[in-house]
Order: sequence, then structure tokens, then C-alpha cells
Amino acid sequence: MKSLIISAFLIGSIALAPPAHGEISAIADIMERAVSGAPSVEAARADMERARATAQRLRMGPYGYELNASGGQRKIDDPLASENRYTEWSAGVSRTIRMPAKRQIDAELARIEDKLAHAALEQVLFQERQQFSDLWSTWLQADLLTMSSKTQAEQAERLAELEQVVVDKGAGRQVRADQLLAEANLLRLQSEQDRLQAENARAALVMRYPTIAIPARAQPLDLTNDEIARILEAPSQTSPIFQHAQLLGEQARLRARRARSEETPDPTVGLDFSNEFGGGETSLMARVTIPLGGSSRRAATREMTANATVAELNAITLERQLQQTIDAARQSLRMSIVLRARAETAVASSGKVLETIEKGYALGEVTITDLLNSHRSYISAQRTLAQQRAATETHLLSLIVLTGGSASGDPL
Repeated sequence: MKSLIISAFLIGSIALAPPAHGEISAIADIMERAVSGAPSVEAARADMERARATAQRLRMGPYGYELNASGGQRKIDDPLASENRYTEWSAGVSRTIRMPAKRQIDAELARIEDKLAHAALEQVLFQERQQFSDLWSTWLQADLLTMSSKTQAEQAERLAELEQVVVDKGAGRQVRADQLLAEANLLRLQSEQDRLQAENARAALVMRYPTIAIPARAQPLDLTNDEIARILEAPSQTSPIFQHAQLLGEQARLRARRARSEETPDPTVGLDFSNEFGGGETSLMARVTIPLGGSSRRAATREMTANATVAELNAITLERQLQQTIDAARQSLRMSIVLRARAETAVASSGKVLETIEKGYALGEVTITDLLNSHRSYISAQRTLAQQRAATETHLLSLIVLTGGSASGDPL
């Protein structure tokens, strides 16, 4: 009868086998559908309209035509004059001429404004992908632990039932069946705790992305070694955060050039026409206005030059921080792969020990305490493997998001 008990333990080795190779495209599709509808992404898309208007304003500039007109009456206190009241008026048109160098810089600033809006959208998408990755990974870890603990609880309950059958037939002791039942109850409690944590993790994902259908179970990536190698070798220059910082630096340099160009003021030219003494005098005058004084312009140049220097240094700092983050993620992934392999070895080793203990227990050469201790070691190894599997999946998904690519080499 104890051979039936042994078979219950052997089921555990089957339950621990990894799932079939997952489709990364499925998770990427869920991620993209989730982040594309996030409020922050919608706000970034709306900001692109503002960027287009700003770019148009920069291209046109405050260089339109200006009209001026005035009118009034002149009174002359001369009793000998034939008339002592005259209607007078004047009108003019003027326009500030933008220098060619300024026109070119403004066009470049308009181009940068468009690019910045697109880069800001990509940056928000990147940040939302990171948030999705964190929530998904938390759910995946809880889900994998739930699978493991559920299987362990079912094994323990089956073992307790088989031992009770042996006792009922008078071939065993009730205390052994009670010990196994108590162990099964503890494992069932652990299983319920893991299940609730998984439900909470999934609920957090659903609450943040309520517009998409989240699957009932977290799907692991389970990538091949070649796919993992491609992720580890993916470059970091494509990161939206780095691209946005580069564009900010370029914009700051252009603004500094624009400020320097303002040291040469734009001339304003115009024509004025006047009518005086009721038409007795008329005039047509050409007018050129050039602003004088450049203290404020020189100060603005120094300010924009300093801003450009700060923006360039910020971009360099951000590039280094990003590279450090990616290097740390790669190192974490490599370590998790090693730890996962060791956990698999530990499961296999503890499984063999458990099988030997089970045979000894069936022959009456091993106590129930030794059997339970071996079973607990095997359960601990299984749980550690589930945690390391989740850690590997977490670091994989995080690195995919950080590098902006996928296992196939295609961008997200």
C-alpha cells in the first residue's frame, strides 16, 4: 500500500516542468495595447498638436505687417486766416525684417519642436512599458508560486489520504496520518496565500489598464538561449529617454545661437503718408528703425549659452546613468540565469533524495519524520526554482523594455 504513497510524491516532478515555449509577441501585444490607452500617453499625443502650433509660430515669428493710423483736427488762432480748423490724418505700414541667419535658426528650432513632441511621446510610452513590466513581473512571480504551492498542497493531501487508507486497513498508525494531514493543511494555507497575492497582483494590472483584456494567467516568455543572447547584446542608443535628452541639448544649442544672433537687431522699415491742413500739405515718408542698446541681448546670450552647457551635461549624465542601468539589468539577468540553473539542479537532487527516502519509508526503514523533512526540502527547492524562474522572466522583460527591442530584434 505504501507504493501508492510513493506514486503521489512522484507526481511533483511532473508538475515542476517548465511550460511550453511562450510567444514573446503575445506579451508584447498585450503590453502595447495596454500602454497605448494610458492617460499619460493620450496626454503626450495631445501635446503633439501644441508642438505643431509652436513650430508654426517659430517659422512665422513676430514679423507680420503693422498698420498705424491717426487723425484729428488742427485749430489756428489767426483772425486773418480764411479757415481756422483743418482735418488732418496720417497712415503708415511697417514690417520688421528677419535676418537670414535668424530665419534659418528659427526653422531648425521648429523642426526640433516637432521631434521633441514625438520623442516625448516615445518617452512616455517607454515609462509606461516600464510600469507594465513591473506590474506584470509581480503578477508572474505570484502566479508561478501559486502553481507550485497548489501542486504541493495537492500532493500532500493525496499523501495524507493514502496514509489514512493504510491506517483504516490496520496496516499503519493514526499518528502518521495525522502528521501528514497537518502538513497538507499548512501547504494548503500557503497555496491560498499565494493565490490571493496573485489575484491582488492581477487586480493592480487591471486597475491601471482597464481598457484591455488581461489573461487569466500570466504568460512567461520562456525564451531560447539565442533569443536571450540577442537581448543581452541589444544596444542602448535607441532608448527614448536618451533620444529626448539629445534633442533637448540640440534645442538648447540652437536657442543659444538664436540669442547670439539677436545681438544684431532686426531693422524695421515702413512707409508713412500724411495729410495736413485739410489737404494743403501731403507727405510720403520712408522710415527705418533699428533698436539700440545691447546689454539685455548680451545677457540673454550668456543665459542661453549656459542653458546649452547644462543641457549637454545633463544628456551626458543621463546617457551614463542609462548605460549603468542597462549594464546592471544585464548582470542581473546573467545572475538569475545561473541561479535558475542551480535551482533546477537542486530540485533534481532533492527529488532523487526524496525518491530514496520514499523507498526506505515503504520498506519501513525510514521514519515519517525523515520523510516529511525530505518532502519539505523538495518543496523548498521547488519554490526556489519558481522564484528564480520569475526573476529570470522579470529581468528579461525589463531589459527588453530598457533597450527598446525584443527577442526577435524588432523594436517594440
